[in-house]
Amino acid sequence: MIQYILLGFLTLSSILCMSLFLFLKEGTKGIKVKPYKTKSGIVHTAEKYRERHIV
Repeated sequence: MIQYILLGFLTLSSILCMSLFLFLKEGTKGIKVKPYKTKSGIVHTAEKYRERHIV
C-alpha cells in the first residue's frame, strides 16, 4: 500500500516538474527578460555585474 502512495507522489511531482520546465520562463543569472534603458540612453539586457570576467 505504501508503495502505491509513494509511486503516486513521485508521478505527480515528475509531472509538475515537467510542466514547470515547459511553461515557465527560465533565465540565466543576470540576464533580464525585458531590456532596460540606462540614463545615457543605451539599451541593456544584462546586469552590470555580468561585465566582470574571471581570468
